[in-house]
Amino acid sequence: MHEENSTKTTQDPGEEPTTDSGRAADASPAGTQGALSLVPLATLVAVVGTAVRIAVLNVIAAVNDQELWDRLTSWDSKYYLEIARVGYFDADIHTDGPVYETTMAFFPGFPMLLRVLGWTGISLEVAALIVNTLLTVAMAAGVMVLAQRLGAGRRGQCAAAIVVSSAPMSIVFSMPYTEALFGALLVWGLVALDDRAWWRAAAFGFALSFVRLTSVDFLAVFALWVLIYGRRSWQAWLSLIVAALPLPAYLLWTQRYLAEAGGYFGIQTEHWHSTFDWGAATVRFVWEVLTEKNDVGYLLSVLVILGVPVLLVAAWGRLNPVAWWFSAALCANVLLSDGIMHSRPRLLLPAIILALPWAVRAAEALRPRELWLACSAWVLWSAWFSAYMLVVFEWAI
Repeated sequence: MHEENSTKTTQDPGEEPTTDSGRAADASPAGTQGALSLVPLATLVAVVGTAVRIAVLNVIAAVNDQELWDRLTSWDSKYYLEIARVGYFDADIHTDGPVYETTMAFFPGFPMLLRVLGWTGISLEVAALIVNTLLTVAMAAGVMVLAQRLGAGRRGQCAAAIVVSSAPMSIVFSMPYTEALFGALLVWGLVALDDRAWWRAAAFGFALSFVRLTSVDFLAVFALWVLIYGRRSWQAWLSLIVAALPLPAYLLWTQRYLAEAGGYFGIQTEHWHSTFDWGAATVRFVWEVLTEKNDVGYLLSVLVILGVPVLLVAAWGRLNPVAWWFSAALCANVLLSDGIMHSRPRLLLPAIILALPWAVRAAEALRPRELWLACSAWVLWSAWFSAYMLVVFEWAI
């Protein structure tokens, strides 16, 4: 395998030519000009998908005598909005103990972004909707680049972007949640790793580490790629360290205040039962839902929990390797931990990139009308899924 060095080295047969920085030379138009050419189509995909999800949510909310805006700013949204307004220590949130023992479970990246946007004078809720729509556009464009590297033409790239940006539970891309920000940074970080552009990957990894704890899954793949492709390059190792810095820094900062509560992971366990248990709680939840419970929301959660590992196995050797390894790390992180089981469809959202090979294949095999009908059905199904879990299902997402 090619290892990055300060000078060009001999390459293995079949390997793409690389520049001295380790980036695949002309592997695809993933540079500025190529990425910008994807923006119009990515914008169409993101805006139409967002409009459909909000419209379906509005209908189901009205049927259940609920307000659309209340649903779009529900559950964890209140934590992000309050942190953005007043910080971790003065949030207006009902809790039995110090408020920061709850708020510090949420990383600062997204609230910081909202606070900056709030300086323009618009409300934080509206700012979240606008910026998350723009981030969904960025995510869709990055997915199109990954699809292009699987051999997809414009139809295949568009289908891939639709599948990812309109996955089940994708309504959170329109809410004050971190999923749109995380997804946009993630896909472009994966593109950078695929290019072996270490400093570009470091920039995306650094930003990801401010957003949520599952950034550790990206960092794990980053480390794997450095070991395989850049272990003799000090730039590669340094870029990995830079990418990881915010994660331990935030955990150490919270430890100052959360020591008596067991630190960051202590409050995760206390408030959300989130702890690594080798999958025991996940297996128990699936068994109980399939044998005892009759709530559709639980069943939908189980379908995602069971479906993602199957998709992971099926995608082996078909997907961009860097995307596959990230998805594997994410699945292990989420499915082998305890926690709120019905939040799994949201936590596993990034793993929808596992479906890219089939989106690309469908674009090649189906006639245009059949493809767009299938994509429309996917968007509507996912919109209903999102709306049901947010309106009808009574528990947190």
